[in-house]
Order: sequence, then C-alpha cells, then structure tokens
Amino acid sequence: MMDNELLVLLSKFSVAARKVIGPVNPAKVVKDQEYARHVFEQADTLGDEELLLVSLELQNKLGFLDQKVVPISAPAKKEEIVAAKYLFGARG
Repeated sequence: MMDNELLVLLSKFSVAARKVIGPVNPAKVVKDQEYARHVFEQADTLGDEELLLVSLELQNKLGFLDQKVVPISAPAKKEEIVAAKYLFGARG
C-alpha cells in the first residue's frame, strides 16, 4: 500500500513530466521498473530543475537510489608510481 507522501510525489511528478515528456502512468511507474527507469531517464535528461528535484525524490522513495556506491580506490603510493616509471632498462 502506498503512503500519502508517495501519492503526492507521484502526482507532482506526473504533472511536471507531462509538460516535458508527455503523459506518465503513475501506477506503471510504481509497478514496472523498466518503464520507471525509462521515464526517469527522460525526465532527468530533458527536465527542468523542478522536475529533476521531484524525480530524484520519487526515485529515492521508490528505492531506485538505494544501490550501493562503489568506493573509489586509494591513490597509488609514490613508490609504486616511481617503480612503474622505469619499466625497461637502457636496452629496452
């Protein structure tokens, strides 16, 4: 069952998106992930600031933004950089 906040977000998103990408089916956004991803991609690409904010908030509420972030590896140590610099001897 959907809570009141989700229903409000869905209606805001549908109204704002209609101006940019055409009609959006709110029930299908909730039930069909592929459709939702496609609609969100279009809104994020073509939308204005208001639509982007509502889109991100709705994606967060629906769990699309919960995917794990891959940490960036630590920078290479100075010794590794120096060692990599001299890969070949004088004769190649």
